[in-house]
Amino acid sequence: MTVALAPAIASHIEALCAAIVADSSVQTARETAEAFLADEQAVALYRDVMTTGRSLEQRHRSGQQLDPAEISSFQVLQEKADAHEGIQAFVAAQDVLQEVANQVNGFVGKTLEKGRVPTHDEVFGQKGCGEGCGCH
Repeated sequence: MTVALAPAIASHIEALCAAIVADSSVQTARETAEAFLADEQAVALYRDVMTTGRSLEQRHRSGQQLDPAEISSFQVLQEKADAHEGIQAFVAAQDVLQEVANQVNGFVGKTLEKGRVPTHDEVFGQKGCGEGCGCH
């Protein structure tokens, strides 16, 4: 069942989305991601690393013995990807976009949970020397 949003909520969501799109760090991250996606060789390398890594991990978890040559080959592939500037930039851009999404989702979720606008600490907890940080 889909519930229609109240017009006031819908307009604020649109305003939030407009602010997100207008943010220079979001714009830069999107441009970086789009540039990466246009580079077929970089995408292929990234895909190979992700696919091979997932496959090796699944096989390892299922108890299969991994061939040392396979592991070595994957490590070479991983090093090549780690050294690729386009892939590095893409991963950093993804981090920026994911952080924006996490913050928005965190605030909205906590607002629905608490029934009021939450504080930053209520959403994300205290960083550093806050309660329960374990640094003392």
